[in-house]
Amino acid sequence: MLDTHLLATLARGTDSRKKIMLSLAVGLACVINGDTMTGVLRQATWLVIAVIALLIVQTVAGHLPQPRVKPAQTPDING
Repeated sequence: MLDTHLLATLARGTDSRKKIMLSLAVGLACVINGDTMTGVLRQATWLVIAVIALLIVQTVAGHLPQPRVKPAQTPDING
């Protein structure tokens, strides 16, 4: 039987009987608010795609030839 004292669940970390209640609450929140979870997963997907694209750009940029132009010598005006 589930105990419905959420504050006692959060206050006592040693009472393992109440841990099931937290997981049930999270699962119920996801079911009730499924549209929000879909939006979060969509944003997370775009974040992963952006990170992969940045890694590819950095890898390709590291393999590109570097310019071999020497910088122009500027005269020292400080004397």
